[in-house]
Amino acid sequence: MALCFIPLFIIAQEDKKCKDENRGIDQLPCTIAYRYGIDVMPDEDSAVRYVDILIKKRNFLEPEKAKPYQVSLIADNKVWHIVVKSYNCRYCKIYININKNTGEVLNFYRSED
Repeated sequence: MALCFIPLFIIAQEDKKCKDENRGIDQLPCTIAYRYGIDVMPDEDSAVRYVDILIKKRNFLEPEKAKPYQVSLIADNKVWHIVVKSYNCRYCKIYININKNTGEVLNFYRSED
């Protein structure tokens, strides 16, 4: 009887490998890169200034009209999560996730909530 259950326990304990190629637009990558000893985006102010540039270039929004942003740290304080309310659409929001250490934009998508 025990011989039947041992393979089941082994299969159940296997780690499922994360596959970034199948991740959704709103999901973070499996591993968050950490390359530098000092964070490129150490504080909320630098992340907000970076987002100002991004939304101005990519969505043709004026940052001063879209402020204030909702800024928070996620993924064990490794990623800045910024939500921008679009003034062009009543229920539209722009979601931006930025790696705190490298400044890499992990996600940039629009949603109607």
